[in-house]
Amino acid sequence: MLLVTLVILAALNCTLGQGGWWKNAVYYRIMVDSFKDGDGDGLGDLIGVTKQISYIRAIGADAVIISPISSRSKDCSAPGVMDHTAIDNRYGDMDVFNEFLQKAKRLELKVVITLPLSTISTASEWFRSSVDGVPEYEDHVVWRHGNYDTSSEDQNISWTWNERRNAYWGGANNEALLNLCLSSVVAILSSAQCAWLRRGIDGVLINPDYLLDQKCGEDLLKKLAADSLSCRRGAGLDMPVILVETSLNPLEAARYYGNRGPGASSIVSGAMTDVSQLSTTKVGIDVQSALLTAVTDSVPTWMTSTSNGNHITSRIGTDLVDAVNLLALMLPGATLIHQGDELGVADTILEWATSTNCWPNQASPSLTPFPWDESISAGFTTGDPWLPLPPNYRYANAKMEFSNEFSHAGVLKVAAALRKSPAMGPHSEIKRLNGALAVLRWGGQGTLLVISNLDRDQTEVQPSMIPGLPTEMTVAISSAGSRLSTGAHVALEKSVSLAPGETILLIGGPRHCGGPGPVDKIANKLTEGWQKINKYFSNL
Repeated sequence: MLLVTLVILAALNCTLGQGGWWKNAVYYRIMVDSFKDGDGDGLGDLIGVTKQISYIRAIGADAVIISPISSRSKDCSAPGVMDHTAIDNRYGDMDVFNEFLQKAKRLELKVVITLPLSTISTASEWFRSSVDGVPEYEDHVVWRHGNYDTSSEDQNISWTWNERRNAYWGGANNEALLNLCLSSVVAILSSAQCAWLRRGIDGVLINPDYLLDQKCGEDLLKKLAADSLSCRRGAGLDMPVILVETSLNPLEAARYYGNRGPGASSIVSGAMTDVSQLSTTKVGIDVQSALLTAVTDSVPTWMTSTSNGNHITSRIGTDLVDAVNLLALMLPGATLIHQGDELGVADTILEWATSTNCWPNQASPSLTPFPWDESISAGFTTGDPWLPLPPNYRYANAKMEFSNEFSHAGVLKVAAALRKSPAMGPHSEIKRLNGALAVLRWGGQGTLLVISNLDRDQTEVQPSMIPGLPTEMTVAISSAGSRLSTGAHVALEKSVSLAPGETILLIGGPRHCGGPGPVDKIANKLTEGWQKINKYFSNL
C-alpha cells in the first residue's frame, strides 16, 4: 500500500510540474469590465470579481488573470492609461483590491495582472510633458518631424499633427505610443511592474510587441523579467510568472523566451484561435510549431480565445466549444480559458447598445457581460449593463450549466479534474488520426487520450494506430451531442466514427501495461545475442 501511495505521489509531482507552478496551470481570464458588477452602475468591478471568484476555483482553475485595471482617461476623445500603478476608481480602490487578493489566497488561486505597456493617454501628464519638451520626458512619446501634408498611416501607426510640438505623434487606437526603445521609459514601466508585484500578485501578462522596432520589445521583456526577480526577492515573495501574449508567429515569438537569459515564463499560443481556418491539419501544425520553438524547460500556454478577438461560439460555432476546451486542457503546457468560453457564450451584438456613457475600455463584441443566470440582467448587474447581454444567455449561463455535467461547463470541469489526476502523465504525443487530432498523455498511473474531429466532415479513426495503448479505454467525457456517452467502453482495435466537431476524452490503464515495454524487449534480445556469441567462441 505504501509503494502504491509513493507511486501516485510521484505521478502527481510530474503532473503538476517542478520549477514553476505555471508550467501546468489552468488560468481563467477575467475581463473585469464584464465579469460582475458589484455596485449597480452597469460596469464590472473588483467588488463583483471578489464576490464571484469562487466560481473560478469551482470550475477547476488554478489561477486567475484579470484584465488591465490601471487608471484610464475619462475623456472619450483621449482614451488610454493615465497611471500604470494606480487602480481606476471605476473598478475600485486599493482596499477592494486587497480584499480580492485575500479571498483569492484563501481559495488557493494565483493572481496574474494584465499590464498595458505600449501606449498612454494623450490626456496624461506623460504626454503633456513630452509635448512641452520637458527634460527627460520629451522623447517618452514617439514623435516624427515633417510637413503637415506628409501625415500618413504606416505599420498600423497613425500620425497626428501637434501644433505645440510642431511634429506628429505616433498612435494606435487614439492612444499615444510610448518610446519603448528609451531606457528611461523602460525603467518606469519596470518600476510599475514592481509596484504591482510587491502588492502580492503572482505575476503579470504583457504584450511587448513594438510596432517600430521589435528588438526594443524583446529588450523591454528581458528588463522586466530580470527586475521582477529582484523585486520579488527583496519583498520576500515567491518567483513571479511572466506570460506573454503576442501577435508574432511562433518562431519570432520564441525570442521572448530570452535564449538562456531573462525572458518569458511562457508564451501564450493562439494555435486554436485562428478565425480564418480551424482544421485538424492547421491546428496540428500550429501546436507543433509552438512546442518546437519553445526553449528548454519552457512550455506554451494554450488559450481558447484572444482578449480582443471573438469567443469560440462566435468564431467557429457551438459544436467546437468542447473540442477547443478539451484540447487546450490536454496539450502539454498551461491552459488559458477565456471568460465565457467554458459556457459557450456568444459575442454581444453592439448594434443593440443603447448606452452613450464613456467606459474605461472601448466596447467590443467579446466584452459581452458574463451571464450568471437567465434573469433579465443575467445576474451581471442590478442596473443597465454597459454592453448588451450575449444573445444566447438564456441557456448559456453559469446557473444552468454548472449543475449539468453534460454541458460545456460540465465537460470542462471533468477535464480540469482529470488534468490533476495521476492519469495525467508527464509525457505526451500528438498525432493525426485520419481527419482527427489526437493528444495522448501517458507515463502516470493511467493514460488519457483526447480525439477531436476539427474538420467539417465525418471521419473514421482507429486509436490502436497509437502503439502501446490498452485494448480498451473508457469515455471520461465527450462533447455535447456525441454518440459516445460517459462510461462507454471503446475497443481501440475497432474504428471510431466522429462527426464534425465531435470530441472524446478516453481514460485507460498505463501505456504498455500488458507486459515489458519496448526497451526491455530490446535489452533482452541483446542479452540473448551476446550469449549466443560467447557460446560460439567458447566451442572453438
